[in-house]
Amino acid sequence: MRLLTLLAAAALAAGVYHYRGRRGLTRSRREAQAQSDRLLEERVRSGIAGAASTPVQVRCLRGVVTLRGTVRPPERDLLLAAALAVPGVTQVTNFFETEEPVGDLGPMQSGIATGV
Repeated sequence: MRLLTLLAAAALAAGVYHYRGRRGLTRSRREAQAQSDRLLEERVRSGIAGAASTPVQVRCLRGVVTLRGTVRPPERDLLLAAALAVPGVTQVTNFFETEEPVGDLGPMQSGIATGV
């Protein structure tokens, strides 16, 4: 009976050490990923530097870059191409607001049903 109790206690202790070791490894992976994302943000910022006349916000999460700001339409295309050309970028999400007029909306886009 004592042997069985001793084996159960040893198994529990081994499980606790194994769990703590895994948790520490996961935390270091998260920190490494956050460091990698910050480095990629800086590379994208330097890659798009000078392409926009207004400030552009850059965020990165696992290679996916999100760009925000108000830009002109020619600048938008240049910024998107420059950000996508940076090594390590897998996708660019465009949240730009452009300063172009809306123009005439067709009957299906205006939100008014014509029923004709």
